[in-house]
Amino acid sequence: MDFLERLSDRDRERFAGAASVVRLARGEYLMRRGERGGDVYRVAEGELEIIDNRQQPAVVLNVIGKGEMVGEMGFLEDLVRTADVRAADATVCQRWDRGSLLRVLEGDPSFAANFYKALAGFAVHRARAITTTAMTGTLGGSKGGSESVVARARDLANGIRQAMARLEPVIRRDRQAAHDEVLRVMRQLTIDINARFGRVSAEEQDAAGALIAQELLPYLMRSHLGELANDRVEGWCADFWTIGHIASRKPMGDGPLGEMLDEWGLDLPTSRGLRERRALAGSLVTECLPASPPLRVLAVGANSASLLAPHLDFLGRMGGEITCIDSSDDARGVVDSDLAARPRSLRLNRLREDLAAVVNGHTLHRHVDKHVIVGDCVLEYLPETAAVTFLRLLRGMLAPGGHVVVTALAPSDDELVYRYCFKWPTIRRSRAAFADLVESAGFAGVRAYDAGSAGLVVVARRES
Repeated sequence: MDFLERLSDRDRERFAGAASVVRLARGEYLMRRGERGGDVYRVAEGELEIIDNRQQPAVVLNVIGKGEMVGEMGFLEDLVRTADVRAADATVCQRWDRGSLLRVLEGDPSFAANFYKALAGFAVHRARAITTTAMTGTLGGSKGGSESVVARARDLANGIRQAMARLEPVIRRDRQAAHDEVLRVMRQLTIDINARFGRVSAEEQDAAGALIAQELLPYLMRSHLGELANDRVEGWCADFWTIGHIASRKPMGDGPLGEMLDEWGLDLPTSRGLRERRALAGSLVTECLPASPPLRVLAVGANSASLLAPHLDFLGRMGGEITCIDSSDDARGVVDSDLAARPRSLRLNRLREDLAAVVNGHTLHRHVDKHVIVGDCVLEYLPETAAVTFLRLLRGMLAPGGHVVVTALAPSDDELVYRYCFKWPTIRRSRAAFADLVESAGFAGVRAYDAGSAGLVVVARRES
């Protein structure tokens, strides 16, 4: 599907108007492995080949045809290129310079929201196309991933399916033994996916991950976490229902096997990190309260508001207000429920805001002079430039001396499992990189904390 067809007429014109033209002769390279990424391209005429030159002869990993995009992951994450891209024939591409495109997006929040949604949908479509090709046995050698990677992925998935089929009848005879074996098998899957595919090219990784996810989908969907994470076409995975289930730490699923698989998912390093960083972030909010009441707290999203629930009595001693902004009516209802036990001295304001616009630096309401701002489940979806824009917006909402408490995810061994089995891609940062990111947005007194296996929390202040 042509990427431009995912945009409205108005957005298509806006996007196309920011492009320049690149013409390539047959065999000419558009990108080289190891180069700094950022610019994004659309094939207007001809075809591009994504190749791996580390092998001789070179292996063609995928072919990008008319209307398809290339370079979108480098644009989102500002990373180095992971493969070489050359023209299969005389080819014409539209090119969007990363800096110029970001300025267009930052100046038009409505277009930005639609563009990022279209880009996410395009990535999902490409992953599914790779899966379909792999499942029909035509992936490898000339398109979409090397034969050995696909074969290893298929073998790994077949082994898990056979183990589940063998263990399901055992549950009726010896539930505890079956429980222990299911967890052992799934924990080994996490190790094997990371070990076998953590160092291959991005194209091969996508092929392997998509195939494994497709093969295991019937089992993954039996766990409640798998159902919540996979039961969506595209978009933001960290909705309040999914985060709420992870926070509850109560395995649920379709029958005993579903509950066991859910227990595995809830105990993954990323799941533990999501829980533990919420607990730490809530405690840090209580340490950042002003010396004199009334208190003014801003929570960006329902997840940010709900992490304050264990601290309502403490916050209520100061009195004041908690303002929660979210784009979902259902989310605001969840906030009502989670914060229902607040003292009468603590007022709750629920405001409708387009969070996609907020993270691009735009708001409908005037938020100023906040003592504390909490941002949970936001920054792991934003590339560096967008993250800094978002953080600068929060800084402008704080009173002098006010604090921001924000969370992120660190690299972990289950990152590929979350990306493919739970359709949950995230941008991971080290603690030092996360602290530098917040500092670059103009904050002072930046303190970064590890929160469990994969969680990070930063608290920082706006200087007086």
